[in-house]
Amino acid sequence: MFKPLAVAVLASCLATTAQAAVSFAYISSPNDGLISQYRLDDSTGGIALVEQTQAGDKVNPMALSPDGSLLFAAQRVAPFKVITYRVDAASGHLERLGQAPLADSMAYLATDRSGRFLLAASYGGALLSVQAIDKDGQVSDKPQVYKTGPFAHSIRTDLSDRFVYAGNLGADKVLQFSQDKKTGVLTPIGDGFATTAAKTGPRHIAFSPNGKFLYVVGELSGTVTGYAIDGQTGALKQVSAANGIPESLGLAHGEARSAANNDLKDDPTPRIWAADIRLSPDGSLLYITERTTSSVSAFKVDANDGSLKFLGNYPVQEKQPRNIAFFPNGKWLLVTGEKSQTVGSYRIGDKGNLQRVSEAKSGDGALWIEILPTKP
Repeated sequence: MFKPLAVAVLASCLATTAQAAVSFAYISSPNDGLISQYRLDDSTGGIALVEQTQAGDKVNPMALSPDGSLLFAAQRVAPFKVITYRVDAASGHLERLGQAPLADSMAYLATDRSGRFLLAASYGGALLSVQAIDKDGQVSDKPQVYKTGPFAHSIRTDLSDRFVYAGNLGADKVLQFSQDKKTGVLTPIGDGFATTAAKTGPRHIAFSPNGKFLYVVGELSGTVTGYAIDGQTGALKQVSAANGIPESLGLAHGEARSAANNDLKDDPTPRIWAADIRLSPDGSLLYITERTTSSVSAFKVDANDGSLKFLGNYPVQEKQPRNIAFFPNGKWLLVTGEKSQTVGSYRIGDKGNLQRVSEAKSGDGALWIEILPTKP
């Protein structure tokens, strides 16, 4: 089941773990069905492959439990299911615990912030689902299902763990719900959504560390839209928007894509194809990825009013970058590329500029990243 590296390499990684501040990263690669575990050196930005776990065909979105003891990974081939792994607190090693059915092929997984519910969004199925997680980490086989507009692409709870938000790409909406923390049931807030500009394609979302703001990346527009979160009701109110695609990239507006034509092979026009969004731990810096040009765009964030200022667009070596993640100390950025043979880490400059400092072998089609901070 496992593909360990040389014993000496693993021993070295674990020995260093005890001496310096390190973290672990888990990266899924659907083309070979692997979850790759990496050691991240928080002091140097270095990355090293520790081991690879065979998770199954088309393993894709993942989610760590809030305490880091469990990792959930979804397979996007029928029969659709989520696999639960126990995470060893010292080594980060994954031990398979069990599996449960999913309502559809899921593009996104998350847990609520109590770790009691697994949330999922289905792009092709146009739905969201909620499943209970028991005290042993087993996921319920009875999902609650909520239909959406076309192309649901993300779902997350806010920092208070009272409200749930979902990016609904095909409807140009960010869906908004309150959640019953006993049953997991979602109830629409107000009209049930906040809108984006037409043809934005709201995809992934991120929250400011102070819990006051939500940001969503537009897959089709390459923009970031910011919303204030009403602390009482959870309702969203737009407060900012910024473009992350400079004219120098020469990109036309994006188009919504299907799984059957994800690369728009019948359309030679270079188009905007944004993917991920991440905020730095201190909330001052925001990045989005752009796959067509293999680049990331950086924004300065004002924590007081939620406003955004575009800083620059920077190329990365990972071709078709899908996901990114900050190291826990916020000094380095980890990047995966769906068409790259490596994953890379980058030093973050004063204005969000990037300098590549390390790389490691990746699985085939590497995309999803989960970061597990560990203590020195």
